[in-house]
Amino acid sequence: MYRRVALTLVSVLLLGACNSGPKQAVFLQNMPNWMVQDMSGYTTQGIDSSHVIDGQTARSEGIARERARFRVAIHIANKLKETYTVSQNAHQKPYDDAIFNQIIQAISSSLGHGVQLGEYINPNNEEVFMLVQVNSYDPAKLRTSLENIKALAPETIQQITLGIKKIFDEVLLENATKNHHDFTKDRGGR
Repeated sequence: MYRRVALTLVSVLLLGACNSGPKQAVFLQNMPNWMVQDMSGYTTQGIDSSHVIDGQTARSEGIARERARFRVAIHIANKLKETYTVSQNAHQKPYDDAIFNQIIQAISSSLGHGVQLGEYINPNNEEVFMLVQVNSYDPAKLRTSLENIKALAPETIQQITLGIKKIFDEVLLENATKNHHDFTKDRGGR
């Protein structure tokens, strides 16, 4: 009896799994690759969305673009979270989510304008998705914003600013190599 029930359940699950493929294929049919790819390796890129309300597509695009830019701040902060907690702990300073959220806000306020790399409007629910890349930040604005967070140790601020500088230096180098920039010419080479 138990064997028959188990066999029936397995058969139903297999049929259900086989049946979901075409539905998913139709749903993903016109979706751009960046919507379905793992983008976790791109720290300075962010994806977010906004629903189109009352036919105001341009307004929704702006909201989605700004949310995607903020998502970049979250990605950067998450890369530096361990540095933040270790440094704060070493200096016997508090570290919690409220302080970390302030760090995200500080990073966000220092980010340059994002470059829109992609846009997709879902025809089923009129939701606008944006892919944005941020290539620059304002170091002075970042430092000032971090210094306004009273709970941060000066060494933590220094570690965070160095970490963000490193992230953007890597982006700059990556962009230069994509454009086949010859660095030897910058140093007098030929």
